[in-house]
Amino acid sequence: MYRLPKFLSLLLVIFTTSAGSAHDVWLQTNTPIVRTGENVYVDLRLGNHGNHHRDFKLAGRITLDWVSVEHITPDGNKTDIKGRMFATASAEKEGYWTTPLAVSKPGVHCVAESLDRVMNHGKSIRSIRTAKTYFLVSDSLDAPTLDRHVHQKPLGLPLELVLQTCPFSEAVAGSPITVQVLHQGKPLADAVVAFIPEGVELSGEFDPEYEFRSDSDGRVSFVPKTGNRHLIVAHYTAEDERSDEYEFTSYASTITIDVPNSRRIANSK
Repeated sequence: MYRLPKFLSLLLVIFTTSAGSAHDVWLQTNTPIVRTGENVYVDLRLGNHGNHHRDFKLAGRITLDWVSVEHITPDGNKTDIKGRMFATASAEKEGYWTTPLAVSKPGVHCVAESLDRVMNHGKSIRSIRTAKTYFLVSDSLDAPTLDRHVHQKPLGLPLELVLQTCPFSEAVAGSPITVQVLHQGKPLADAVVAFIPEGVELSGEFDPEYEFRSDSDGRVSFVPKTGNRHLIVAHYTAEDERSDEYEFTSYASTITIDVPNSRRIANSK
């Protein structure tokens, strides 16, 4: 069997490990609206490294010890759900993590993930990855109700995408979806934000159909053409955030939302 020279093998290990550390993390649910008392399935997924972080494909399974995953109820109570997650594949790096949640409180629920880890593969980098998704619990699926827009409240994550458009009463094909990028709680201008429909791969170095730069208030908008699950991704490299342990800090933040073809909720408070 042909064997690579030692230095090429070392480079290959460094490259593949570094690539793995640069993957993005996202959360998604099997349904955006669930009836009170039923189960919603929460997935913790890793991928989006191909095509310059602009696809919606799996790329391995994240090490669960590296992350925190919290379920936040409409009244603000937080529960760690990482310990109840299980893998969907027997191979160590395949599939993703998932868990069913039995939800009893009507209203908008949030699931949030956070990772903060120094990666050392030829270059020491502090990698910070955050993710959010929302789902609505309602007593009725035929006529769901919404009383509070909790999606507009930041969670205080180091890099965070904050929905300015309600994912249940306002997000719909043909209407703009707006998010705000916050870095350490302050608006981040000129950040590139990608809105990736599932099944679509962005083209070129910058795809003007799906990628936009945030304005001075950190805001950016996108108009989806059709209903689909969308992965919203922002990246930021802070060259000035360094220490004796790492050379710079690499941030990524995601939100996953389901965009319907027609409005789910006609009116909300």
